[in-house]
Amino acid sequence: MLIKAGGYRSFLVEIGQDKNLDDLAGETKGRQSSSFEVMQGIEDACSKALAEDLGYEWAQFFRQAWFRTREAMQVLIQRVDVSPLSPDLGRELFRQQFVIPMISGLVQLTTNMRKGGDAQTWLSSPFQAWLALAASQSGIPEQVLLINLANELDADQRTIERWLSGEAIGKLSWPYATKVASILGKKAVDSDVQVLSGWLLFACAIQSASPEIRAAARRNFVLRKQQPWTLEDAVSKMNQESYRAGNLPVRNEAIPILNKVQHFFSMKPRNDNALRTLLDQLRQLIEVAPPALQPSYQYIHDWFSARHAALLGEKQQALRLYSSAVAGAWWHAGPNQHPILNEALLYAVGIGDKDAANAYWDKTFMLGLNRGPKRPLDEQEMRRLAFAFEQRFHPQKAKDRIPPPAEFKSPEDAFSLGRKHLAHPNQKTKYAEGRTRRTPLMVAIQEGTLDEVKQLIAAGGDPNDFIPESGEGPLSYAMRRACDRKDSIIMDYLLELDLTTETVNRPASTKRETPLKIAVEMANSRAVSRLIEHGADPEAACDYLPSALCYAMTLFHGSLHRNDSTQEEAYCSGKTRADVYDAKEGAVLDVDLANRRERLRRLVNASERNRQMLEAVFDYFIRPPEDHRKVIQVLLSGGADANRRYRVEANHLAEWTPTLFAAQVGDLDVFKMLVEHEGEKRGDPKLTLMPSGSFECFDALWVAIDHGRHSIVSYLMAREHIGATKTGAI
Repeated sequence: MLIKAGGYRSFLVEIGQDKNLDDLAGETKGRQSSSFEVMQGIEDACSKALAEDLGYEWAQFFRQAWFRTREAMQVLIQRVDVSPLSPDLGRELFRQQFVIPMISGLVQLTTNMRKGGDAQTWLSSPFQAWLALAASQSGIPEQVLLINLANELDADQRTIERWLSGEAIGKLSWPYATKVASILGKKAVDSDVQVLSGWLLFACAIQSASPEIRAAARRNFVLRKQQPWTLEDAVSKMNQESYRAGNLPVRNEAIPILNKVQHFFSMKPRNDNALRTLLDQLRQLIEVAPPALQPSYQYIHDWFSARHAALLGEKQQALRLYSSAVAGAWWHAGPNQHPILNEALLYAVGIGDKDAANAYWDKTFMLGLNRGPKRPLDEQEMRRLAFAFEQRFHPQKAKDRIPPPAEFKSPEDAFSLGRKHLAHPNQKTKYAEGRTRRTPLMVAIQEGTLDEVKQLIAAGGDPNDFIPESGEGPLSYAMRRACDRKDSIIMDYLLELDLTTETVNRPASTKRETPLKIAVEMANSRAVSRLIEHGADPEAACDYLPSALCYAMTLFHGSLHRNDSTQEEAYCSGKTRADVYDAKEGAVLDVDLANRRERLRRLVNASERNRQMLEAVFDYFIRPPEDHRKVIQVLLSGGADANRRYRVEANHLAEWTPTLFAAQVGDLDVFKMLVEHEGEKRGDPKLTLMPSGSFECFDALWVAIDHGRHSIVSYLMAREHIGATKTGAI
């Protein structure tokens, strides 16, 4: 609807995305596992088209406005249970409490930030407001502009009059800049053409709303000066209406049953007969409830029945009921959607139904329970979620092989190299009741000596071997031993062997740690160099960053600025990616991370001793800045791109590069290393965080000034002076 209002459906038709848009709007069943990806693709395509048509500033403004709108809708949908409401009443409530205030707020925001004049005028007569603005900024009389517009669009006088009276502007759509350029007699890339093109799109979008909606938005605009609208108020009012609609006798009968069901689920041992009886009572109650209210209780019955079937090991029944519960709750059940989706996802993952898991995984992004961009539900993501499955559905074991919560060993279990090991150095042996597998070579690397490792290699041990389910192999074990114990002797030995490109680029464990990532983390420049010689790709993703150099710069910042708590705050607030430790405590979705990690923060800050213990861990694992400088140098020599683009968060406007980040870090040696490197991928300090405006250029100099990095500022000023002298500019 928003794309149609803005006149961009024709663009999607041209690029073949119109069917995707229709599928998304109708939630086509075949798209259940890729809806969020479809939406991301459409968002990105429209943002790019907006930038090409209206210029960067309008494109970013509309993109950010859309992100804020999408996030507000997700919050509303997560928190408002509209299941007791009739569809008509629900739509009317949504219009009153959300649509109208959001339109009013958007007009106010746009006119304030983009200097468009009186917001009331834009709500009353959008096209007339644009015409007045275009005449004011271009100096061309309104009547001439109307004649030029009619000629450009082949529109008759009656059509123009209807537009002026406030009717929807059907003939005006993407692209706007070429039309405005023709009307003004200028080039489409001229800045004033782009400014007015953005306003024309805005006028078309607002005028696509009915006169009744615009009138309501005008009233809201006046009212919110005395009674500011907030999303919290909208959620509260909609929930109040929903509660009133569902406040019938069936609620008083259902609540005690639901409370007992939850109580019986928490009992150990579980009373399955009592649970069946209660669920049957709930089903009978639903059957005699008013038809309009039956769906608001049916999905809850399906949810608890699915859980019971899952705990009893009735897999197909549980899958069917979870699917029904999710479908019944979707977009209607407010706060109940979160636990239902979470539980259904974990169960599908745990029993290995990847199709169902993918559908639920996609919905977690659509609902905003996971942050975009969407991560693939690959094997390692499935294994991470499987830890939470085993916690939720204990004592059931996940289909994917995952390590136990703890693996206990006695002194008799200590590794001792024997004939059997030497005879079969690559034999994959099960440990911890089959939960993990290792080869004798891997165990020797983990627990033994260099001499024992050499003997196993001589006996045919394969340094390129790996465990399929985890990606772990001799090299990853050696790298982690070197990192965790600061014992690199076995790693150094393996790095001199004939390692394949696949081995040095293979991610291991749910953390997806490549050997290069671990080498960068331990700031071992020699290991980084050897891995690159073996074919490690410095441009492959490293941790949650797009390349090894981006990751190395982040670690360097942490080493140089030890008192900067940015990374710790990001972790505790749940902004970094979920890991297996979160999953072991049941937190697998992004929205659940902050609560789980806040408990860790409280534990750390509970006493001075706890804080000192954490600091001791940091002291052990954070390497000296000079070691990180050497790693950065090696990565540059290995072909790392100092201009690799990345966003700190998906919705942020700024796109960083290692060079721009180096200007923030403020270490002159590293900054010079990046921009003076002789390779083709040397850092470009002229690249900007975002396209420059009229008064600011967001390049490395701007970043350095903004962060008070005086040595970088002085270096760049001197560099510009030398460059200007050479070209004769001064």
